[in-house]
Amino acid sequence: MIDEYSILPLHLDKIDIAIIKSLVQDGRKSFRQISRETKITTPTVKARFERLVNVGFIKRVTPVFDFNLIDKDEDEEDNLVQIQGIKNDVTKKEEKEIDINNDILKIETDKIKKSITSGLTIKMVCDYCKGPISDKPKVLKFADIERFFCCNSCKSGYNEKYRGRIESIKRKHGGKDI
Repeated sequence: MIDEYSILPLHLDKIDIAIIKSLVQDGRKSFRQISRETKITTPTVKARFERLVNVGFIKRVTPVFDFNLIDKDEDEEDNLVQIQGIKNDVTKKEEKEIDINNDILKIETDKIKKSITSGLTIKMVCDYCKGPISDKPKVLKFADIERFFCCNSCKSGYNEKYRGRIESIKRKHGGKDI
């Protein structure tokens, strides 16, 4: 007996598209988070995601780095590459010589791996005042969320301003606080 998917092409429907759009926004989302966002049941989200992986449409969920947050010396050469093409030092000549679909991604991934090393400093911004965090950040953890602040005053201000929202999120996650 022949499976229906081996005969007919897979057509993406509104459910598949909603799941894909949610993952494009943030590939770290759990199936439950996608379910809440898209109003699709969690088992359906999981089954559809697995189907998209199994047919080969979703190859991998890859992190996207914001290299603008790297605190680097002025003299340091700017040779970082980002998969989404924000920073790219592959020349047009190299681009023509490479199979765009596979090799460019491999080259960029290799450059990212070489560029991200131990001791790399990431610039952080306070979630309350939007000022730079120059020392060890003050962290507010609730449910599966972390917020970072430059000082205890900002942490308290944020906690006070968003108390209702924070409590609501905690309730939705079973009252768990990290």
